[in-house]
Amino acid sequence: MALALIPRSFITVVACLAASPAAADAWQGDQNAGTLQFVATQAGAKFTGGFRTFAVRFEFDPARPAGGSLDVTVALKSADTADAERDEILKGAEFFWTDRHPQAEFHASRFRREGARWRADGELTLRGVAQPVAVLFTLDGQPQQLGMTGAATLRRLDFGVGQGEWSTTEWIGDEVEVRFDLRLKPAAAEASP
Repeated sequence: MALALIPRSFITVVACLAASPAAADAWQGDQNAGTLQFVATQAGAKFTGGFRTFAVRFEFDPARPAGGSLDVTVALKSADTADAERDEILKGAEFFWTDRHPQAEFHASRFRREGARWRADGELTLRGVAQPVAVLFTLDGQPQQLGMTGAATLRRLDFGVGQGEWSTTEWIGDEVEVRFDLRLKPAAAEASP
């Protein structure tokens, strides 16, 4: 009898919501939630740098990885290698060219298991050049925090990072490893219009 008082359209909406897959959990973080570093080679010796400003948004349900996404935005002017002269050169037109390309962006929406790790196949845009990049990572879930640790390897010359005398590997290696260790928090709910 009580069901007769509920509009049929309301029952249809509730039934559709119940039948649809659960939304992926949304997580977010920035430079206060961990580290984003890079390891490169200069004159045969490795050095480590990091970015002091970046933002991460991660939507993911391990049971339904196809619906996930990973978005990272990095302020390239925030690069810090503990060497002021090198940091200034990195920001210049021969490398990051931050006056023209202030940000690097990574977006992935394809995820799959690789043993104990996850793999995200995405696209990195750096210095105005977009190239495919694969990121391998592990997750460590807590009720109000998600640990996300991983790495990716890329080639700087594929993105035009290193012009003129730096466009060879004589002084600076081509391969760069990017590492991250994050503690993400649940993303704030978006305000409704």
